[in-house]
Amino acid sequence: MDYSRIINRIGDHWENKFGKKIFKLNFHGNFTCPNLDGTISSNGCIYCSMKSLEPFIDLDENNQIEDHIKYLKERNGAEAFIAYFQDYSSTYPSGRIKDRLSYLKELYTKAVSHPDVVGISVSTRPDTITSKELDLLKSLNTDVTIELGLQSINEKDLKWIGRGHTVEQFTDAVELIFSYGFDIVAHIILGLPNETDHGIFELAEFINTNKISGLKIHQLMVLKGTRLEELYTQNKAPDILTDSEYFRRLGLLISNLKKDIVIHRLYADAPKKDLIAPLWCSNKTGLQDKIFKYFIDNGIRQGNSLKHL
Repeated sequence: MDYSRIINRIGDHWENKFGKKIFKLNFHGNFTCPNLDGTISSNGCIYCSMKSLEPFIDLDENNQIEDHIKYLKERNGAEAFIAYFQDYSSTYPSGRIKDRLSYLKELYTKAVSHPDVVGISVSTRPDTITSKELDLLKSLNTDVTIELGLQSINEKDLKWIGRGHTVEQFTDAVELIFSYGFDIVAHIILGLPNETDHGIFELAEFINTNKISGLKIHQLMVLKGTRLEELYTQNKAPDILTDSEYFRRLGLLISNLKKDIVIHRLYADAPKKDLIAPLWCSNKTGLQDKIFKYFIDNGIRQGNSLKHL
């Protein structure tokens, strides 16, 4: 089955855009988050576990970069790469760094200097991206994508998460980033406490009507060392979605998204050593097949519930 007929997948999008098979190189930077360093809070988001994102590639280790590129070329047929910064808020260096913009310039410039790198993707928060960082990214003269954490358009859920920003701050950041001509990928979570089917329809409409070009969709996960783990062990956490219920909610969202929204991710995964719940997301390859089988069995295609498509 050609899955590109079901959703607008990121791999197909990149191949059409660059004419090559693209993979990401996940680089490490000395970043933190205003929701952790005391600027907004010291608690972080309720589910936050940066350890689950490791390993990263160290830009100071040239052999590590070359080995990783070689591996992806030989194992996956990669032809070119996106330099990707994901840890914490990747436009927000640690307070120990005196000149943050100079640090970012050096880091980003080095990341895109490899001849096989065709672009850069930076994951951050709506309250840690300003014209200064965007001017810097523009000066790199490469393809730029900003991944921006939204998680929910339900303000009650944003407060429950402990995000420390509002939906309005997100939309303001989107407008600013869009003015630079960069692609914008929103991160969202399904399975938050106040989520309803109607809320999923409203979320799809929000994505469709804002200047968002891509979407990363995650299920709510309980990871070790998080505040959510504490609630979960005390039976105070919301019900964690079963795989069948997640597929259903995911199908509602996908079928109501415009066809030109690029789907970067349909679910989240985590190392088994860090994952507490749901355990059904531990089999990455098998899970993707199950999701697409559900879509096929239920006649779900991206945008097929939108009357004008």
